[in-house]
Amino acid sequence: MRRLLKADKEVFTGWGARAVIVVVWLLVNGALWQFTHAQVVQQAGQLQSHFAQLDASVSGSRVGEFSTLVHHYGFAAETQTASIWLWAIESVKFQFADTELYLSPAPIVQDCLPVVLFMNCLMLVAGYLLSRWMGSLSRAELSATQARAITSELSPDIQANAVEASRKVSVFAMLKWRQTLPEELDPQSHFSVTLARCFSKYERCSCKYLSSGALVMTLAPVDKVDVDALARRIHEVVYQALLTFRPDLSRSAVKCGVCFYTKGADQAMVYQVVRSALSIAQSNVWQHVHVMPLNHTLSTSLRRAESEIMDDIKAGRFMLFFQPLFGFAQQDVIQSEALLRVRHRSLGLMSAGQFIHKIHRAEHLMLLDKTILRHALNALVKEPAGFSVSVNLHVLNWSNVEFIDWLREQVMTSGRTSDIAFELALQDFYQHEEYCCQVLTGVSEAGCRFVLDHVNAPLKLEALRRFGQVTALKLAFELIHEVHHSAKRRSVVRQIVAQAKELGVPVYAVGVETKEEFECITKLGVDGAQGYYFSAPLLQLEQSL
Repeated sequence: MRRLLKADKEVFTGWGARAVIVVVWLLVNGALWQFTHAQVVQQAGQLQSHFAQLDASVSGSRVGEFSTLVHHYGFAAETQTASIWLWAIESVKFQFADTELYLSPAPIVQDCLPVVLFMNCLMLVAGYLLSRWMGSLSRAELSATQARAITSELSPDIQANAVEASRKVSVFAMLKWRQTLPEELDPQSHFSVTLARCFSKYERCSCKYLSSGALVMTLAPVDKVDVDALARRIHEVVYQALLTFRPDLSRSAVKCGVCFYTKGADQAMVYQVVRSALSIAQSNVWQHVHVMPLNHTLSTSLRRAESEIMDDIKAGRFMLFFQPLFGFAQQDVIQSEALLRVRHRSLGLMSAGQFIHKIHRAEHLMLLDKTILRHALNALVKEPAGFSVSVNLHVLNWSNVEFIDWLREQVMTSGRTSDIAFELALQDFYQHEEYCCQVLTGVSEAGCRFVLDHVNAPLKLEALRRFGQVTALKLAFELIHEVHHSAKRRSVVRQIVAQAKELGVPVYAVGVETKEEFECITKLGVDGAQGYYFSAPLLQLEQSL
């Protein structure tokens, strides 16, 4: 209790701080007044000396010269000075010839007044901010002192339990894999039983299989020091469960993102963090699990991420690059993919893959795709016929009638409908097949072409035949990376190439980085490729073509 009383007394020391601020304010104003007074005394001395010279050599009839001299030194006759200044400032006595003159230093004071007002405003703002800061420190100190006082009065067992509780967090994991589950399988029931059996020691263990093909699960409570080991165990359990359906499945085909957080965390923020963690794991060939904590700094950054990125786009702080696609038969560039890079003020140049999962509002997704398409068309119309550009648009915008109408109008106005291709992820096409057949057919009839990208598994030929508008396929990066070291992935590529021949469309590889990969995909029958082995993304379209 003595500590609590001491803390209460410390809060009231804020009055001492206010007293110090008042004293400083008085001292500064006193110094300013001394400075002004010194100016008046200095100017008065110079004016008196000049009066002495005039007394000896100039007749008193030269009134104009006298008046000019008085104003030059910053004085004015009392008859020409406002009454408020006469009341506030004492006039200065001068001796001119045999006459005593009383002149007001009001002009000098008026010249010094802006400096005085500025300094006072500055001190008021500084005092207010200092008062707020000291108040927050006092409240924080009070809370900490009260907590220490309360904790010190608890029994050792209760103290130990409190410390133990502070180390507990909840774990939210999201997993995705490159494998199609059997159609007769109920994924929700299958994984619920498996995970409940393997993680039965946790009070809370729940999972859900999402329509996007991702598996999410929550475990709580978990000790902070066990989070990394638990994340690896979650990945291993799901991997073993998938081996039941495909014995040759590799661990690199299963990716896991994990977020751990304390009680009361914003669930929307948790979901954003785990998606970011999963994206990092998916973009890394060797890292299958990525763990991220949801702390205050990350929460603040995520809240502002969407608005900051959209502000950058609206302000024109972005660049459009073009990734050339080389055709093996043509021995030349046959197409370039438009890639947006945003200049973020703190994170630097960000690719769409780094920030697209942070964009949630429909109007922001529409603005993003409109920006990409508008600038891609502006670059395309400056080039001669035959140059081709592909653009990857967000799947949600394809379901927006307003966006489709705008897109059709922009493409028709450009006059380059046959030179523009739109890329759509294969899994998105499968999920929205019926709608794609209705809407994309209309865009295709205008002359545009469609390319299915992120192809990482054998095709559903019947679905693609029904659509009938696919003009090319792009193999996923994870399928091509070091494909020469994986017999299983080479087999998948051969199967896709054979199916593409049945459809009569070419197959292109994405992310080719080495000579070995290039030689391997050439032998597998791939028709073209893009990647750093051929060229890095280029800033101008004419350079890539």
